[in-house]
Amino acid sequence: MLLFCGFSVLLVAVSLVAAYLPLAGNVKAERAHSIIALGTGIFLGLLFFMLLPEGIEECEEGGIDTHYAMYALLLGFIVIFVIDRIMKHKHLASCACELHDDDHEHKVVSTSFFVGLAIHAACDGLALAAMFMAGEEVGVMATVGLCIHKFAELFSLSAETMMSGLDKKKILIRMGLFSLITPVAGLLFFLLFSDMEVDGTLGLPLTFAAGTLLYVVTNNMIPESFHHEKGYRNLALIVIGILIMLAVALAFPHSH
Repeated sequence: MLLFCGFSVLLVAVSLVAAYLPLAGNVKAERAHSIIALGTGIFLGLLFFMLLPEGIEECEEGGIDTHYAMYALLLGFIVIFVIDRIMKHKHLASCACELHDDDHEHKVVSTSFFVGLAIHAACDGLALAAMFMAGEEVGVMATVGLCIHKFAELFSLSAETMMSGLDKKKILIRMGLFSLITPVAGLLFFLLFSDMEVDGTLGLPLTFAAGTLLYVVTNNMIPESFHHEKGYRNLALIVIGILIMLAVALAFPHSH
């Protein structure tokens, strides 16, 4: 338990550092979109090089048909899609503004972005707890991987939220609250299910989480990356982000 709490603190610290980086200095809108583009590539790499392979491998170890993994992936995508549509519909129905400027639109997008990643972060908490339940050595290695995961997640979320026009203090408060979701959820799962056999049980939650991330990337981050972009710079940054995560995946290969 003490080791779990200690690594949870490390996870929060890494998250806060990543959240602060896009806010350092006065970042103009054009540069902010470039930061989001880099974060988009990092998220795509995280999704396809780490999260999905891990979820499918866990399903196979648990004797779960990989078709069910794809069902969970689609369910995660649809859940965030429905939440996003409901939020935007309610906003448009209640908003008195006839015209929506960029900051106004970004507030709506960043809120749905936050909700989608919050569900994803809770699933990360389940994975973190399960890894420590499987053994301290496995838990430590999982935390290292999750720190990389959270760095990418908070960096991108902070950059996206920055576009909504919120001041830095409010953004950091929001990021601080977000960074607590995974360790708090993990602690709850750890306390509730510490005596449970965990081998092969994480596949469906992980693929569900991958589905939520897939929606966030395709619906929010990719369009935002090319907002007002006329050249190929942000496309190149997305590719760079993917290559960064490929290098990380090759440098830290997963093994059970």
